[in-house]
Amino acid sequence: MGKVLQVRVWATTYDEDDVLREWPRLHRLAWPEEDSVYVAKQGVLELIDTLVDAHRFADWSAEVKDVTAEGLQRLDKLRQELDAALADWDPARANKLTDQMEDVLTGIEKVLPKA
Repeated sequence: MGKVLQVRVWATTYDEDDVLREWPRLHRLAWPEEDSVYVAKQGVLELIDTLVDAHRFADWSAEVKDVTAEGLQRLDKLRQELDAALADWDPARANKLTDQMEDVLTGIEKVLPKA
């Protein structure tokens, strides 16, 4: 790696609309429409970070907190593992972790109340 030109390995969401299509209830849970806060990026990693924080601080119903608790705890751990894999320049491990993260998101989406 040069002094000026750096090589990086990172994970990013190519099309943020895919996040809304794939996990619409989680998307609404993370970024409620009535919430006027501007969010610059709404990719998968931002969804995970927002949901993990919201589980602790948002005014979610007890039912929603209960059905999301285990999955969000798992996502938080996977997110940290992904950061470590990317920092270690381990794209194969990072790819496996992204698959696991998407699977956990889908699992949480399925158990969320349809309100």
